[in-house]
Amino acid sequence: MPDDSAHGGEHLRWMRERAGMTRAELAARVASDPLDPRPYIDAEWIALVEAGSGVRDVSYGEWTALWRGTEPPRPDWWEGGYEHDLRFAWSGHREPDPDEHGRRRYWARVKTVAEERGRGYRAEPDFRGRLRVLCELFNAYGVVYVLVGASAAVGHGVRLETQDVDVVPRPDEENLRRLCDALNVLGPRWPSPDRPAGRKIDGGRLEPRHFRSDMVALGLVTRLGDIDVLFRPRGFELGFAALEPNAVVVSDEGVDLHLAALDDVIRSKELLDRPKDREQLPALYRRREELRAEGTEPPDPA
Repeated sequence: MPDDSAHGGEHLRWMRERAGMTRAELAARVASDPLDPRPYIDAEWIALVEAGSGVRDVSYGEWTALWRGTEPPRPDWWEGGYEHDLRFAWSGHREPDPDEHGRRRYWARVKTVAEERGRGYRAEPDFRGRLRVLCELFNAYGVVYVLVGASAAVGHGVRLETQDVDVVPRPDEENLRRLCDALNVLGPRWPSPDRPAGRKIDGGRLEPRHFRSDMVALGLVTRLGDIDVLFRPRGFELGFAALEPNAVVVSDEGVDLHLAALDDVIRSKELLDRPKDREQLPALYRRREELRAEGTEPPDPA
């Protein structure tokens, strides 16, 4: 981070680079800011400011729009929130009256957005840590989902080498909107073989329209790593409806991980039968026996 003697443009460049944004991307964000759009701010304007030219002429409102532009985008529901509330959070030390439940929910979501802004949701080296961050984000936005595949296995305590997170959402329109709100915090982009950082999503934001009714899966490149949104995983072609009855919730450092049952993860991998699935299955079988010995995994039905 620049020291105290640096001018505002140097601070702006540091914040923009920390967010992984080009000047053109920052200009587009500022131009479409729902709170205070500044369409005249373009990439060349930002380059001059970062170089220190005209820094003294930048207004407070322009600085505010630029700082906000380098932060994770606000979810759609944020139009009912106030920016200054991000500096505070209702403590909730007492049980709210019945008419305060909405207020408590509002403050909980404000706290989540504040944490998103501070953390930036960069990929964490520990995969289980990434799962916690992602599930915390989904839970805060009220997304109904289950993790499947190797990511669910890791949630069950299986030691596996994996990079992608596989999530199966409930496919109704409202839940897909919440899913999009949550994923947009992570700066999602379309995967591209020739662009490791991915391609920009058409429209700039993930929307429910991107999930077609006949879609099997949708891959995304995000600040938290690769995320695959699945609708009909192998062995569970009915999707969420088939996985939900046996799904479990595992608490990990205070975060609820919504996981497909380990038996269902095993069944899907047995059906996929790819080399990596065959390699992972012995560890899944061992973990299932451990959980049964501990009495935390139901036995096979007779």
